[in-house]
Amino acid sequence: MSTRCPLCTELSIQHLFELTKQEVDFHDFPSSAYYKHHKSFNDLEQSAINGCDLCQLIIHAFKQNPVEEDQYFGLSSQDETMSMYEKAKSLEQSDVKIALTSTYPYRDNSSSITIMDTLAVQVGGFMNVDYGNDDVIQLHYEIPVMPLRLVVPPDQPITLKNVRIGISELDSDLGSQENFEIARSWLQECQQCHRCCQDNKVPTLPTRVVDVGTPDNDFETLRVVHSHGSQAPFVALSHCWGGRIEPVLTTKTLDTFTTSLSFDSLPANFRDAITITRKLGIQYLWIDSLCIMQDSRQDWEVESKKMAQIYGSSTFTISAFVSERSTTGILNPAPTAGPPPMSVPLTMLSEQGEARKLKLEWRHPNDREDLRRLDMACVLNSRGWTFQEFLLSRRHLIYGRHQIYWRCRAGQESAEAGILPEGDKRAHSVFDDITAVLDASNASDLSAKSLKRKDLFREYYSLVGEYSNRTLTFGSDKLPALSGITQRLHASLGARYLAGLWSSDVRNGLLWKEETQIARHVQPYRAPSWSWAVTDDTIQWDGYTTDYGQGPYDLELVEANVEPKNPSNPFGEIMDARLVLRGRTKKLYRSEQVFPKSYFPGPNHEPSIGDGSWDEPVDGCPRRKGLDVTTALLYIHDVDDVGDDAILSVWRQYDWVEATIEETEIQPACFDQKNEYLALLVRISSKENPFKKDGTVAYEQDDARLMCLALRRVVGREDEVYERVGMLWVRADQWDVGWIEKWELQTTTLV
Repeated sequence: MSTRCPLCTELSIQHLFELTKQEVDFHDFPSSAYYKHHKSFNDLEQSAINGCDLCQLIIHAFKQNPVEEDQYFGLSSQDETMSMYEKAKSLEQSDVKIALTSTYPYRDNSSSITIMDTLAVQVGGFMNVDYGNDDVIQLHYEIPVMPLRLVVPPDQPITLKNVRIGISELDSDLGSQENFEIARSWLQECQQCHRCCQDNKVPTLPTRVVDVGTPDNDFETLRVVHSHGSQAPFVALSHCWGGRIEPVLTTKTLDTFTTSLSFDSLPANFRDAITITRKLGIQYLWIDSLCIMQDSRQDWEVESKKMAQIYGSSTFTISAFVSERSTTGILNPAPTAGPPPMSVPLTMLSEQGEARKLKLEWRHPNDREDLRRLDMACVLNSRGWTFQEFLLSRRHLIYGRHQIYWRCRAGQESAEAGILPEGDKRAHSVFDDITAVLDASNASDLSAKSLKRKDLFREYYSLVGEYSNRTLTFGSDKLPALSGITQRLHASLGARYLAGLWSSDVRNGLLWKEETQIARHVQPYRAPSWSWAVTDDTIQWDGYTTDYGQGPYDLELVEANVEPKNPSNPFGEIMDARLVLRGRTKKLYRSEQVFPKSYFPGPNHEPSIGDGSWDEPVDGCPRRKGLDVTTALLYIHDVDDVGDDAILSVWRQYDWVEATIEETEIQPACFDQKNEYLALLVRISSKENPFKKDGTVAYEQDDARLMCLALRRVVGREDEVYERVGMLWVRADQWDVGWIEKWELQTTTLV
């Protein structure tokens, strides 16, 4: 039997809780509100050697936790890693401090706390960083904090002043009766208490669903049924295929599946989804590969249009967050990724004065799981189709590796922590206005919500940026995989859908750009060059600010033609698309010449007039040679063999190199002579209207940039059409009305 040292014996959860009222910091260890433990790390280790089990737990945690040496100031930049134990042993100051905190994000005030579940162990003091100007800045502790979780029995919660102490002990079997009871309680509470999640209508079943039977029968009635428009609750599955799936519904298996479906022949994900659905008392389940004929293009086109209805009206969606393929399974207990957990018992007094038992536990970092980590790193959130499945569904029963979670319009819960704080980011809180549209039964429902179109557009562009970071097995699904959302947005925006853009906000919609220096236009054709759907690279919007309306020099949409592959589905795949635009253009030259950074000495990199972003590199691009460069725009005139009054795109080096005279002379030989380019002014980006009543510019609007598309004339065509190849920005201090007036006003066709 272990004997605790005096310092561990005196450690009181109640006292640590009271200290949080004095100071709470969820980002850093508190500056003063902590319990002073051993005076040095060596004393802590000696206490562990002497038999103190709590000190042994702390030492064990430090030995097992690695610390990346280049993540913190003061750590040497070696390739290997050292343990936190080794780092702590190397500190000159190594006093041990303990504080009560939470692993869940909150606003930075104690009044927002709903759960305190972690003892944070901090060793040492702040590290001083001297910047050479007599100022010594304390950035952070020399070593990261070590978190130890407080764990209580699931049926014996502990609270202090309405704050939960500790997380519930988890049942590692996700298919256990205990976990199904938790899931049933979440669903029941949501259906009965969450007004924002309720839809009093009994949903119309999808065209086909899997009849999973009831918990009382032994899968005797398992089969695919035609709903014929009947109404009943049903569950939808959101999962990763991860490759070929067998068996699937086809024209050949349809008759067999509607007679009987062999449970044992199904992939593990499907078997588990059927079990979950039955355990929660629902008879019908929708799984894409069992309910859409996989060898019928016609059936796919018909059913893929119904994603908004299917996921939007399901009782809940089973989200298999960590199942990489259909054969992985959802209910499988996850093996530990590191050493097994270690814990010691603790006792604390409840508010009623009763002695309550709990334990202090260490887990390897790779075995720690919460909804934030899953959101950022789970395989399901890397796939394109699952993005709209997530947004469209009102309720999600989420399966991680170690526990289950609930997410609905009212909030989110976890098996270990119960209701999670509002600080936890969830997608439908990021896209609140779009979520309101998705949940509305018709467009008239939205008038009461006072939704503004500009806010919907802003959320839409943010949504597309997030969606573009996901992958698709078939590139042709780029637009269809978002069609459930765009279909529902259509009525509320009152605009025509144009291959990912909207006719009433086409100026902002055109201003997408690559996020990581490249946006390759994919082949075969799936979208026009002006649509974000033309690339598989991550994109973002630049220059989208509060729209003050159309300015005197903004681009005008004259005509738009989009030819969908399926005429009945304008939100799906397209065959062809073009825009006819009227706006001001300027001759543009694209050069691969690299200018040293010293050529741009001004505060805004003068003599450049702005910056650019090319979608794709061309032959001779310095980036292909490994140079660290960025695009710069120059205004040129009176250049031999070039002409007068044009914009030139060149490359600017990041590294400072003194330039020779020869290096700063424009070299027409570096120009792309094979292609003809134009700069097309799309709009003037500004937080406020940059124009005065007399039409002149309010020059104090220093954010009023000219936002332009870089266009290239399509060769080999009789008609004069252009394709988008990039974006250009002209800084506010580099243009005036007189210069814009000299740009040619012309009608241009983009394909």
